[in-house]
Amino acid sequence: MRIIAGEARGVRLTNVPLGVRPTADRIRESLFNRLGQFFDGGNVLDLYAGTGALGIEALSRGCERAVFVEKDRGAVEAIRENLRRTGLQERAEIIRDDVGRALERLSGRDGTYNLIFIDPPYRIAAPEAGNVQVRLHALLAPDGRAVIESSSRSPEIVGSKKGESRRYGDTVVTIFERSDLTMNVAVCPGSFDPITTGHLDIIRRAAGIFDHVVIAVGRNLRKGPRLTATERAQLIETVTSDIDNVSVELMDGLLVDFAREQGARVIVKGLRAVSDFESEFEQAQLNRTLSPQIETVFIMSAAEYSFLSSSAVREIAGLGGEVRGLVPDVILDVVREIYSGSGDQTEATRQRIG
Repeated sequence: MRIIAGEARGVRLTNVPLGVRPTADRIRESLFNRLGQFFDGGNVLDLYAGTGALGIEALSRGCERAVFVEKDRGAVEAIRENLRRTGLQERAEIIRDDVGRALERLSGRDGTYNLIFIDPPYRIAAPEAGNVQVRLHALLAPDGRAVIESSSRSPEIVGSKKGESRRYGDTVVTIFERSDLTMNVAVCPGSFDPITTGHLDIIRRAAGIFDHVVIAVGRNLRKGPRLTATERAQLIETVTSDIDNVSVELMDGLLVDFAREQGARVIVKGLRAVSDFESEFEQAQLNRTLSPQIETVFIMSAAEYSFLSSSAVREIAGLGGEVRGLVPDVILDVVREIYSGSGDQTEATRQRIG
């Protein structure tokens, strides 16, 4: 592998670490022919960077700065070595972390990227693909482009009807404009202590309406929950694992701030009965005052769940009652043990959640 054009033209890159699938030189050359031979400044973000060849090629061709995100230690060392060989290390930053966490950090910074390269593992999970798309829109400059390399068998990060795609054997390279990345994202907040079948019904129905639904699990609860926020989130991930356009995040602070960070313009709330409306109406008005561009959408509970709440599940389980049908079957045993058990039994069950 080598740098094809620009100030580092012809520089040979280090050996590819075991387990890393690099973008072949011929694909890289074809890609940059489509993007433009040279650039007049601009920032680059290289996700799942591998050897860093794509980001380094962009730096060599005139981009000003590049951020490389890669979690594999061997790949990070390869990126460092390739930057050293090309003399471009002063214009680069390497973040060794999971892409999801790195995108969350980058979203909190000022500034956007003119080019974003996404070359995920071909077996990337669909929820992770959805998370990446949610973040891309906020990070891409108004006139920027995102390049996604994928397999014909991998989950779509962006809908197949968007962008300009070309196939190279089993590899598909698609270039997206910022407008192609627009998603109708909704946030569904709650304490979920625990998640009930009523919650799951609302989540499934919201997922059928919006492109992506982010379940926001509140950390800062006034009453101490039986499970930590992380444990509650893990239970939600378990029961929503079959819903491709749903992801789970932990939330601190104001809901409207969280929604903006997620690129969401809609807050989804479930309403069980008229008694819920007064408090939810007040919260919706407050949220609209804090952030007028964010709307609240109410989904009425199905009749069979109109009586159901997390507090009712906790009370029934705590008194030794049967909670089958009140919580999803896949977490039934865990809920029984956590909310009615104590001591060693509860601690062992906690370890199973993780």
